[in-house]
Amino acid sequence: MRYRKLKTVFFAVLLALVFACTPLLSACNETTGGNVTITYETGVEGLTVNSFTAKAGSRIYPPADPEREGYRFEYWELNGQQFVFDKMPDKDITLTAKWLKLYWLSFVTGDDAEKVDGAYYAAGDALELPDDVLRQGFKLTGWTVDGVPFTSQTMPEKDLTLTASWAKAYTITFAGTKGLTVAPIVEVAGAPITAPAVNKPGEYVKYWKLNGEKFNFDVMSDKDITLTAEWETLTNLPAMFIDLNNGYPLSAVNRKDYVESKVSVTNTTDDAHLLHSIAAGFRGRGNGSWTDSGDKKGYKIKFDKKQSLFGRAANKHWVVIACANFDDVTMYRNYLAYNMAGEVFSDIEYSTCAYWLDLYVNGEYRGVYLLCEHVRVGSGRVDIESEYTTEPEHNGFLVEYDAYGDVENADKGEVNLREGINYFRVEGLKYPFTVKSPDPEDYEAEGVSMGDYMEQVAYIKDYVTKVYKAALAGNYDTFKELADANSFIDMYILHELFKNMDTGYSSFYLYKKPDGKLYAGPPWDFDASTNADDGNGRGDRTAQGLYIAKPDTTSSPEHTRSELYISLYQIPAFRSAVKTRWKQLSPQITSFLNKQMNDDVYAANRVAMGKNFAMWKGTSQSVAETTWINNCKTLKKWFTDRIAWLNTEWA
Repeated sequence: MRYRKLKTVFFAVLLALVFACTPLLSACNETTGGNVTITYETGVEGLTVNSFTAKAGSRIYPPADPEREGYRFEYWELNGQQFVFDKMPDKDITLTAKWLKLYWLSFVTGDDAEKVDGAYYAAGDALELPDDVLRQGFKLTGWTVDGVPFTSQTMPEKDLTLTASWAKAYTITFAGTKGLTVAPIVEVAGAPITAPAVNKPGEYVKYWKLNGEKFNFDVMSDKDITLTAEWETLTNLPAMFIDLNNGYPLSAVNRKDYVESKVSVTNTTDDAHLLHSIAAGFRGRGNGSWTDSGDKKGYKIKFDKKQSLFGRAANKHWVVIACANFDDVTMYRNYLAYNMAGEVFSDIEYSTCAYWLDLYVNGEYRGVYLLCEHVRVGSGRVDIESEYTTEPEHNGFLVEYDAYGDVENADKGEVNLREGINYFRVEGLKYPFTVKSPDPEDYEAEGVSMGDYMEQVAYIKDYVTKVYKAALAGNYDTFKELADANSFIDMYILHELFKNMDTGYSSFYLYKKPDGKLYAGPPWDFDASTNADDGNGRGDRTAQGLYIAKPDTTSSPEHTRSELYISLYQIPAFRSAVKTRWKQLSPQITSFLNKQMNDDVYAANRVAMGKNFAMWKGTSQSVAETTWINNCKTLKKWFTDRIAWLNTEWA
């Protein structure tokens, strides 16, 4: 045994010499001038670390950490400061070991509870105390020292024994889970509880039953109970569940006030996209889509913290669109416009996501909705620097051409609207521009005076005015100097392809980059498009003819086609650029539509869409499915005819 120990020591010393000399082979072989020595002092009798000699300025590495019972080695010091092993100094030095004394942390949990192993810590070390220790019929509520709750997050300068504090707890177990493992809830009576996450493709737990009745997850029961799952079949679509806190009724939700809620997402093809009970605010949204589309309305979701959905950039703000406005019997209009803009129109820098999903509110099915990103400035959205600044030319702006921009609406909380703050007007245009960013609701919170903020609005008003003035006057060269013409061309083609009624009315966004040009986008609100008709003479259901750039000849006082594009289209250079761009986009658009609208897609979604229309149109499931498919084929034919006409017009 003594021989083995000496042999081990010999090899340890040999390895130390090898590691010390490896980076310094030339230095270790030196025997003449230029060498200096580092000496180590551990401060512990009998504990030594070999010194070494090398050429000044050569690369050096620290030796293996020494070990001392009851202490933790931290680093080597020179004159009281941590020494950085980089290059050999130019003179002999002595390094001193820095030690930290270790203290023992032990736990007392009780004879009938799970045991917790102790550990050594240095004074000041962060403590992560166990919070999931098990004891039958009890819940761990914390740790104590001599009966006093221990609240420190760091180790004291002494040995410490912590004793578990227990409270009588009750258990909820779950049955009828179809083979899924659902962990029991162990909690003290009266403590808040939430329903467990249960993810099973194609099915969901509509609610949990206690003795045949729906159980409301609010606070913990004062006795052990077993809950049984009540299952319901899902469609092929992802399912989003909005549970309004305290049973708040959906019928009381308005467009002004956020209702506290929990958001869950299940039935996704990627488990990374699942959500369970994420805190958020929930309220109504929309103008005509809120007032004119019956009981199927759109909603806004505002998460308490930034949240990614379906892999998109994390943000607090999301919307679910009803796709019920203007009787969209296909649910395709916004879906196609947003996805086409994102996949085909490369000169539109950003377009919202668009995902069909089944929406449930308070456990009740509400139909198929379209999940979209709320149009706003942010990373992964309109990604510009937009903040309050005294130099507006260096700032970014997001504005919307909006017929509702100066219309106060108490139901939406839009009151005390002020020109020059909330909106501005441009001479020659029928409707105002709403200022979206920097947000006029927040400038005071940012410590900006009203006068300074109005200077920013005045700046973007002046810039937009110059852009529109150039376009309306037919001065294309000036327009291109001030605006990104390619984005305006792509946006025109997209809107003209869809015959969007709202292009010259509302939801037409523009943004200006800091020290940059004005861009068109992102696209938004294509409810009133394709072969839609609002009943007021605005719509043009045919697949032929120009619409966005055609001068308005209708008698409707509430609508105008786009003054911007009517003027731009009169400019030969703009028309030529549109034709050139269309030749590039036309085959891509056809390919995109063929991918999105075909028999396989219809077959995959017919049950989901049929369920939606059976509910909202009052027909049978089979009739609703067949009607949906026929309407989709009609829409596909409309696009085919529209593309063929534009191919001729823009040949």
